[in-house]
Amino acid sequence: MLENDEGNLAPVSKEVLTDWLFRHLLLYEKRPNETEEQARGRLTVEDGWLLLHQKAVDDYNKDFKVLYQIESLDPPIDSSKMTPSQWFEIGDKILAAKDDYDGFVILHGTDTMAYTSSALSFILWDLKKPVILTGSQRSLFHPRSNAEDNFIGALLMASCYSKNQFLQQVMIYDDTKLYQGNRVCKYDCDSYSVYDSPNAEPLARLESLIKVRECKPMSEPKELRVRGCIESGFPDVRLLKVFPGIKAEYVTSILNGAHGLILETFGSGNAPDDPHLIAALKDADERGVVILNCTQVYKGTVLPIYDVSSELRKAVVSGYDITPEAALAKMVWTLRTFRDQKTRKAVLEASICGETSAPPVKLIFE
Repeated sequence: MLENDEGNLAPVSKEVLTDWLFRHLLLYEKRPNETEEQARGRLTVEDGWLLLHQKAVDDYNKDFKVLYQIESLDPPIDSSKMTPSQWFEIGDKILAAKDDYDGFVILHGTDTMAYTSSALSFILWDLKKPVILTGSQRSLFHPRSNAEDNFIGALLMASCYSKNQFLQQVMIYDDTKLYQGNRVCKYDCDSYSVYDSPNAEPLARLESLIKVRECKPMSEPKELRVRGCIESGFPDVRLLKVFPGIKAEYVTSILNGAHGLILETFGSGNAPDDPHLIAALKDADERGVVILNCTQVYKGTVLPIYDVSSELRKAVVSGYDITPEAALAKMVWTLRTFRDQKTRKAVLEASICGETSAPPVKLIFE
């Protein structure tokens, strides 16, 4: 972000970002006896590759070289303006270039990064390469910005550790920690430590030493045979946070016209046992509205014994310990990818790419 002519912070172009990189010596390395002007011409015109300074990768391997290129959305946008359309646009760009790179780093504003990282984890569920989103609390052009540290950390993990199967997924890098991308929440807008993962430990920590969490062997997931059919448009997914005194009329107004609903309930999945509220949710289910239940508490899981009520077990899908951000992204992806109601519910209730502690499944597209 950079101040524009009106005095407001606005996203920067690829050219402005490249110029910023040349002013940070750890982010590129000149060839011997090469002037800065010659390096700029070679890197931005001749082949477009930038070489990360060797000092930045010495902790990993003194002989390892990290080369990277810059691409951007056209035009670049503020993260608060992100929509599901941009999620799929970014995902399509990565899939189109998957054979050209060992890993991918996405520079993204922190406000909606958890939504984008969650969405990409489903869009790219079978990619088997690291995709790391990172950003900064202050503009990368501010002298006290944490952008350079986050950028270097993300580049290191996406390149040096690209062959680590445990890290071949969508992730977020923030303040020396690497998180699973569909397990994070933004919990602090004042600190440089922006994100937390309430129900999952960080995958790696980059402090004086780089420590990657040991991956515990997982049992082979069950296969779920599905038929995919990407819809051209985007589903209307809505959020409903249960609160004391909630009225059935309010619930009905939220449900009218919806294709999917994220239901944020109390504690471990509790909701008022109001017959009108239950009737509104059951009626929506019968109309084809898919309802996913997740807790509105920061940490914890929806338990089957509390899953809204025994009367709604068939209508409401348990989200276990999924975050609200991942729940919304997963709902959008599921409704856009599968048409059959039974398949949609089966996908939502399972763990597709580690987004919940639910039993994992492996999707087999027929």
